[in-house]
Amino acid sequence: MDTSRPPHGERQRKALLAEIVAGGDTAEKHYLEIKRQLDFSSKEETTKIAKFILGAANRLPATAERHYGGHAVMVIGAEQGGLPGVPAGTEVLDIEQKINKFLLPGGPQWELERAPADTPGQEVLFILVDPPQDGDPIYLCRANFQGSKVNLSNGDIYVRAQGQTRKATAPEIDDLMTRAGKKSLPVPELTVTLEGGAHHLDLTPERLNQFIVSNVEKARTEHLSPTTSAAAQGGPLLAGLNAQILLGLDPSSLSPEAFERQALEWENQIRAEWQETLGRIAGAALPGLVIELGNRQSTFLEAVRFDLRLKEAYGVNTEDADDVTPKKLFPPVIVKRSPFDHGLGFSPSHHNSISSTLSRYPLKWKNVGENLHITIELDQLRPGTPWASDGDDFVVISRHNVSTLSGTWRATIRGHHQAFDGAVSLPVRADHNIQTLYRQLDDKAQ
Repeated sequence: MDTSRPPHGERQRKALLAEIVAGGDTAEKHYLEIKRQLDFSSKEETTKIAKFILGAANRLPATAERHYGGHAVMVIGAEQGGLPGVPAGTEVLDIEQKINKFLLPGGPQWELERAPADTPGQEVLFILVDPPQDGDPIYLCRANFQGSKVNLSNGDIYVRAQGQTRKATAPEIDDLMTRAGKKSLPVPELTVTLEGGAHHLDLTPERLNQFIVSNVEKARTEHLSPTTSAAAQGGPLLAGLNAQILLGLDPSSLSPEAFERQALEWENQIRAEWQETLGRIAGAALPGLVIELGNRQSTFLEAVRFDLRLKEAYGVNTEDADDVTPKKLFPPVIVKRSPFDHGLGFSPSHHNSISSTLSRYPLKWKNVGENLHITIELDQLRPGTPWASDGDDFVVISRHNVSTLSGTWRATIRGHHQAFDGAVSLPVRADHNIQTLYRQLDDKAQ
């Protein structure tokens, strides 16, 4: 069962109901109670709701926050095998009139949501109790009720255990007193700024084919000499390499067959490494992403972890311009070598990887599937003094030729028993190909 998010939306509610239909009340935990039916005209039946709300509110934040964002949920009208529901039309006011005497004054906060049942005119209800927080009081029962199955006593403390709501034990009351004595921290106000933008690389076959044809034709002119062709016409012996040596021909000249074979091997290597190679040039030519995190509070935030996911994007390492010259990145089509060397003559290709950084540098990144994931871990974030990345960690590349990338972020902070989420957008700069990248490098060097 996915309990990472509370069932506020239609999809989350449907997923929860599917789990209940499959497994029934075996899914009940301290954060979930399931009722097949509940008669809202019965005082004893509605008292069950009050008891659940009190018990859910008297949980510890560290325990509650692990599921549904700290919320506790009572589902009414669901069971293993189906959703019988309860009569449609029950409103919050109807429930409040029956249970407020047990909760008020100063009682827990809760809300009502609903979903369709299997039968027309019926619906499934969701009672969602707000997450407990440090500084919350101990929520006492405020009225008596004696029923055949449900009993509540004025002044009693109820807690929610695994699958049941019961009276608190002495150690549990001690824990709740500690919770009440803790100062509730103000909600953090984070600012997230992205500078530098993303970029798109022209990886179309037309650009690649143009590059390959241009280099192969230039090599053809240099290496297929008339002397080689004449030697090839003198018969198999003269066409061979040994004949070249015997006649004193230049061993760097090739037969047409040998040239085509080496040119094809070169082309295959270029094609296999084209995206990686353009990424390396982009890492030297284009500006990297700068991430700035700010704290609008007047107090320090401690142990801040910030996770950013940019969708349909990937990162490349920043590079020195001297390491991405054409001579270093692209092997010659024909490599001059000894007549007795039958190897390809290609130097090993460079495999781009995340560069090693100082262990204390707080930013790390990696490409995961189709997305770019960035993590920043700060010991503290000072008020009024934003933290900013160096800007030479990586360059962001968009996988598609779009105008904007979208992303989501999540922050967790010591002392706050919840995660804080947000969204970002990042403009994508003009399309780049190998010519514009090297032109950009020339402009940077001037």
